[in-house]
Amino acid sequence: MKTELPPLTNYVLFFVVVLSMVYFYNSIAQRQLIKKQRRAERPKPGFGFYILWNQISLISFFCITYIIGWDAPSVGLKFEIFPVFSLIIGLSGYCIFVLLLSKVFNLLKISQIVENDAYLVSIRLMPRQKLQKILFMFAVCILNPITEELIFLGVLVHQLSIHTNNYYLAIFLGLFVSLGNHIYQGKLHIITHLVFYIFTVTLLYSDVGLLGSIGFHLAGDIYPFMWLKYQVNNYKKRRREERRAKYISN
Repeated sequence: MKTELPPLTNYVLFFVVVLSMVYFYNSIAQRQLIKKQRRAERPKPGFGFYILWNQISLISFFCITYIIGWDAPSVGLKFEIFPVFSLIIGLSGYCIFVLLLSKVFNLLKISQIVENDAYLVSIRLMPRQKLQKILFMFAVCILNPITEELIFLGVLVHQLSIHTNNYYLAIFLGLFVSLGNHIYQGKLHIITHLVFYIFTVTLLYSDVGLLGSIGFHLAGDIYPFMWLKYQVNNYKKRRREERRAKYISN
């Protein structure tokens, strides 16, 4: 049975396309800023509040447009499976993703480079102040998986595919937006987000639906910050070994 899109869907789709362009521009600008910095710099005070406010604004907008611009079936939310199980399946899928990605990076012999880049990006995002850090973690690890998957997967991919009756076009556009939004992390991380996107789209069109994709993204945002302290120590250790090797060679 074909899903019927709610009224004013066109306006919601238009908003998401514009939002995608803004995110893409900001991602490129952020990447240029990172390249100019000689060393990793922490964000300015108030960054955690800014990120939280951004997420609350997005949630408020989609609460207002609920029913008139989207509903559960139109964004790929399915309840054939108990919602908690859908989230757990998504979380479990992330474990497979990490193992697969680790194998790919080892085969390409770029694991260390990717780890260094991931560490430097994490340090640039994480505020120093305790309150700002808490606000940032709540916004990024709890709210962002919901808003990002709802906007860029539920609306941009699922709704657009129904609206245009062309799943391939919508999925390809969603991939372009996903990669563009994360370009600030560096070229090598395109592989990470390509595989990440494949997993989320697969979950979206499986029986778990968008909730599975949200669970997968939830794990993807929590995991890097859980291991941030380990990444810091590991990065410092690798830097010491590199300097020692350079000193010996000279």
